[in-house]
Amino acid sequence: MIEPNPPIYFIRHGETDWNREGRIQGQIDIPLNDTGHQQAIAISRGLKNFLSNTKIDLFVVSPLTRTRQTMGYLLREFDLPENRVETEPAMLELAFGIWEGHFFKELKSNPQYPQNLEERFRRRPEDGDSYEEGRDRVRQWISRIDGLTVIVAHGAIGRCLIGLVSDLPPAALIKAPTPQGHFCRLQDGRIDWFDTEGSPAGSFGNGRDI
Repeated sequence: MIEPNPPIYFIRHGETDWNREGRIQGQIDIPLNDTGHQQAIAISRGLKNFLSNTKIDLFVVSPLTRTRQTMGYLLREFDLPENRVETEPAMLELAFGIWEGHFFKELKSNPQYPQNLEERFRRRPEDGDSYEEGRDRVRQWISRIDGLTVIVAHGAIGRCLIGLVSDLPPAALIKAPTPQGHFCRLQDGRIDWFDTEGSPAGSFGNGRDI
């Protein structure tokens, strides 16, 4: 287990049209839609109010457009220049290979799609990444974090991050929710989600476990 102290704050990018349609994005570079922009604005204000005057040591973002757009609102809210952000390839979304662009419902109905969660954790789609590989990618990078960090990334690689720092077993990692329009504090093995008002958000049942 990695126990970040000070904490890591994880934010998933705002909604895209493909999120709304139920399509698998992976590493395809889809921008935010109007709802996604509004979510990013709201979560930026919410995190700013939540942290108040707490010093943030590091801002980290995935290289894809939807995460960089989301991070842009955070920088404006915190009144910081773009050079305060580190673009980190380790936080790039998992590649889902031949599944990218397809609907989740197509994937779930495919007889080759693993029903066993531990098998799903280790299975690599053709031309893609497994969750196990994603978790290892995060592990190789995350040891450099030594101060309060804000990370804007994606659903699947977010599960890898959450699972790693909270020591989740593979089946729990796969099912870990990564809702949009919320932020997550990871500290001392705990996983705490908050809404845009900074109120505890409880558990979520709508995470996509691909």
